[in-house]
Amino acid sequence: ARISMDLTKITLPTFILERRSFLEMLADFLAHPDEFVNVTDYQTPRDRFVQVVKWYLSAFHAGRKSPVPKKPYNPILGETFQCLYDIGSSSSSNTTIAKDGPVPWASDDNVTFIAEQTSHHPPIASFYAECPAKRIQIDGCLWTKSKFLGLSVAVHMIGDATLTLLDHDERYVMTFPSAYGRSILGVPWFEMGGKITIDCEKTGYSANIEFLTKVCLVF
Repeated sequence: ARISMDLTKITLPTFILERRSFLEMLADFLAHPDEFVNVTDYQTPRDRFVQVVKWYLSAFHAGRKSPVPKKPYNPILGETFQCLYDIGSSSSSNTTIAKDGPVPWASDDNVTFIAEQTSHHPPIASFYAECPAKRIQIDGCLWTKSKFLGLSVAVHMIGDATLTLLDHDERYVMTFPSAYGRSILGVPWFEMGGKITIDCEKTGYSANIEFLTKVCLVF
């Protein structure tokens, strides 16, 4: 492969592929569903925005658990993935079934998630998650652009997501950092890099966050 070559143009060996789809990997963004639903518990716009940022940053924890970075499989057009998170927020045994949600058998106090591969060229994945009991939802569209950098692989996340608080009519638009697989010919490791933004137009609050990569010095 040539430097800066788009990795979607070549066939990768299976040993560097993770045994799951990119759609399932997107569900990692809700790996801490308690932080997600807790956004609605705060009374002021400032506190809600801080909690959104806290949840956003916690979402990358799941992706760093694997000691060896691997690339998920590319979904086929029309492929879907759905799941639910039982956060145990309700003490009642008479919870309502959210029949119209992403997961028809889930209760309205669950966090439910669905993702679908909606385009092949470019390979766009669309996703949606909600917790009806908390009146919170998020939707977005993402696609990745991978580049070979010699001893590293860069994966740029293109697109954004919008988190909506229905009771407050607040929408938080967020972008995503790039991912880097380093030392791919030795002992590989993983890091995030790049600048992202989180903006709420209604309240005027915004955050500009930079994920700093490690500086490699060559002597």
